[in-house]
Amino acid sequence: MSIKILQIGAGLRGRQWVGFIQMHPDFDCVGVVEPDADARGKFLATVGAAKLPSFTDLAEALPATKADAALIVTPSATHADMSIRCLEAGLTVMVEKPLATTVADGKRVLERARALGKPVIVAENYRFFPAERTVKRLLDEKFLGTLDHAVLTDRRHQPSGIEGPWFGKIEYPQLQEIATHHFDSLRGFFGSRPSSITVRVWNPPWTDYRHGANTEAQIDFGHVQVQYLGTLLSHRYGFSLWIEGEKGVLWTNRRMVAWRPRGSRWFRPIRNDKVPKGDEKPYPQGGTTFLLNSLRDAVQKGARAETRGEDYIWTVAMVEAGKLSDRERRTVALSEVYSNPIPDPA
Repeated sequence: MSIKILQIGAGLRGRQWVGFIQMHPDFDCVGVVEPDADARGKFLATVGAAKLPSFTDLAEALPATKADAALIVTPSATHADMSIRCLEAGLTVMVEKPLATTVADGKRVLERARALGKPVIVAENYRFFPAERTVKRLLDEKFLGTLDHAVLTDRRHQPSGIEGPWFGKIEYPQLQEIATHHFDSLRGFFGSRPSSITVRVWNPPWTDYRHGANTEAQIDFGHVQVQYLGTLLSHRYGFSLWIEGEKGVLWTNRRMVAWRPRGSRWFRPIRNDKVPKGDEKPYPQGGTTFLLNSLRDAVQKGARAETRGEDYIWTVAMVEAGKLSDRERRTVALSEVYSNPIPDPA
């Protein structure tokens, strides 16, 4: 029997998600909630207005749809409150990254989820790209031996209006909305949370952002040091992750993976690991099949998702520590922003 899913949010990412839900055999989208008439109209034109009930308010949609799960695809500042409302209605929740914009709000969501016995999954799709799964497996297998350092650079030509009018107006847009992807991937790659982070943000002279289109960070994982640079206003897109270990170097541009053995002049390609059908495709689809499978298994079997909220909140803590580091111009320990963590379900 199909799982009934209520989608909350009908912006650009929402229009993408509804298509992935419709392609998945285990889900049936039973409604969409979107207060903005223009966004709702574009969404319904995408899926066909006659095929999907639409609502302007969550309070109206919850009893009308009798959904099993909620997919929250709204601006980040609303994620915590929307998640709690859906949990209190008895729904399993999958929320687009970030879980919340502060650790305090993230804890509020997880405490409510724990009290109600309902899981929260973060739709962190980067983790499930084929190249990222390949790098993670190799690192888990100690392919490079002892690690030393990594350098991650993410360049984007992303004017503020692409994500919606709210995106260019918030503080720390690159750090909160984009670097959160990369920080989460780094936690996945290295199998640990960092001890501290040092961050500086700024705007290039040609910015259309109010604040923080560029971010640089130094992240201390203890056994590996990471240098990070992310920009929203480069002149072209480009991604590179270089991981240095005692046996050589791993490199990926998020599409392919290569390695250079110690002492060699040349990189050698590594075949990407197989992933669920659909996840081999580039963004925006890549990784969504794995996430929907995780949501299905959480609803039907109570399975623990890789990107469950109790784990992902450490990524929220990295971002919050980064904001504090930038404001106070100092290195910030993660323990300063997140102590007494919510227990991770067994």
